[in-house]
Parts: sequence; C-alpha cells; structure tokens
Amino acid sequence: MMKIIALVYRKPGTRSEQFLSYWLSTHGPLMLRLTPGLLHYTQNVPVQPTGSDDDADGISELWFDDMDALQDYLEWRDSPEAAELRQDEERFQDTRRTRRYIVEEHVFKLPGPRGALPG
Repeated sequence: MMKIIALVYRKPGTRSEQFLSYWLSTHGPLMLRLTPGLLHYTQNVPVQPTGSDDDADGISELWFDDMDALQDYLEWRDSPEAAELRQDEERFQDTRRTRRYIVEEHVFKLPGPRGALPG
C-alpha cells in the first residue's frame, strides 16, 4: 500500500472553523469524485495543537494500490483534467505551505476487536 500524507494549512485570514467546514464538506467529496486510482481518502483534524507556528490545520491521507497507481495520480495532478481540484484547493488552502510525503504503509495492527494481523 502506498500513501500520500499531506499537511494542509488554511489560507491566511481564514478562520479554522471555515477551513474545516469547507475541507470536510466540499473538498473531501470532490477528491472522491475526481481522483483516479484513489482507494481510500482520510481527513485527519488535529484536536490539540502543539502550539508551534508550523501546526497543520489538517492532515490528509490518500491511499493507492501501488507505486504505479500513485505515480499515475501525480501525473494526473499536473494535467488539465485536475484543474478543478487544484482550483478548489486554492479556495481554502495555503497551498504554498502544503507538505506532501509519499510513504509505504506497514501495518502492525488492524482496527477491530482482534486487531492482530494474520500469520
């Protein structure tokens, strides 16, 4: 499983409540509708800021089957077909501060009552 984990920040002058409302109710559904190859999309909302000037307003996770699917997404992001998504991000995010990390997921415990991985 390959993922992109992104730290996202609200635009200057935007209240946290405005950012979160838009991100959760408008941008999230748009991501699901537009993004090719996306297996899972999670928006994480920090509940207790650390007090750092670099605190993110949100942390997103985009999950893909493998590196090829993730690479296809990255190429799509730079294409004209992704213009609607990029324009939407400009409405509420300080995109210059967004930090993205490509990661390979290694799961040690699954959610649920048993939680252990088989094997």
